[in-house]
Amino acid sequence: MIRAAIILSYTLCLVSCYSFKGISIPSEVNTFAMDPVVDQSYNAPATYPVVFSEAMITKIRKESKLTLNNQNPDVIFKCKVTQFLVNSQAPQPGVQSAINRLNVTIEVEYVSKIDEKQNWKSTFSRYQDFDAKENFSSVQQKLISDINLILVDDIFNKAFTNW
Repeated sequence: MIRAAIILSYTLCLVSCYSFKGISIPSEVNTFAMDPVVDQSYNAPATYPVVFSEAMITKIRKESKLTLNNQNPDVIFKCKVTQFLVNSQAPQPGVQSAINRLNVTIEVEYVSKIDEKQNWKSTFSRYQDFDAKENFSSVQQKLISDINLILVDDIFNKAFTNW
């Protein structure tokens, strides 16, 4: 009898939500959409919204059961780049700056068509420092890639682990 209760409890848990690597997605959520990323910073490279969007889509596809469906998704990600800024961090005497920082801020709205109580809107910001002697254009791609990895992880975790 106890064994049957344990098996039943385990089965109900599996049926009610999908959990893998600490993520928890209700079983009725099967699809997602990523609205076109809007650049409100006006400083980001023209390709940045597409690069960020592709990073988000790749993360969700690889680490969840969700499939991309722009027609009738269960959840939608609406993202805006609100800051893409390079500034000096450690001015030195007689030198303009020793360290520069690229700071990227993304505003995300998560919309669930399944459960409106799950909807949220948050701002995520990450940065990477680089030597001021380096030309920004020569390190820009790597900096963006590194920042996007962290931002996408943060957004994914907020959406699917409720942190």
